[in-house]
Amino acid sequence: MNLRHAYLPALILGTLLACGGGWQLLATSGPGHGHGPGLHRSHHRRLPAQEERRLSTPTHLVLEVWGPATTAGSGLTVTFALGGTAATWRNVKASDAASTYVANGTAFNLGSGAPILKAKLTGTTLVATVAEKGTASPKAINQALLQVALDLQAGATVGASSTLTPDPAKCQILLGDGSMPAIAVTASPITAQ
Repeated sequence: MNLRHAYLPALILGTLLACGGGWQLLATSGPGHGHGPGLHRSHHRRLPAQEERRLSTPTHLVLEVWGPATTAGSGLTVTFALGGTAATWRNVKASDAASTYVANGTAFNLGSGAPILKAKLTGTTLVATVAEKGTASPKAINQALLQVALDLQAGATVGASSTLTPDPAKCQILLGDGSMPAIAVTASPITAQ
């Protein structure tokens, strides 16, 4: 899983790398792609034009989990612990109900009624899950599966850092056959600048 770099004024988000088949955590684009105030991305691959979204702002970074082109699935769960003083978890959209922390991507059709879309924040550890109801029609997962978001921590000073640490046993994809293999993930630090 890769986290594409995204820069906020005073916040740089590092890279997540995962083993096994091209899993990626992508920063959505935002305003200010230059080197002044605003959101910046460095050492990144640009998302295809039809996938480019402007959800991030200079102090709010939306991340999307994408899977490899060779896999189909029906759901995903991820667990990330956020440490340090540079960033904090936030709702993806300001209009979301309080403490929502996750939004559906573009891959899964959550259907009618109560969707399988849930996040729980315990301290600084976020568990987020999205799934279709049933596994009969798995979807291509080389697109946005779910979204989570970080904000610049109030009072963060230049040089403040944070870490995004995934739980290797709790990051899993629900495949069409009903199995839930783990996604091995490592992370680099988040630094305020």
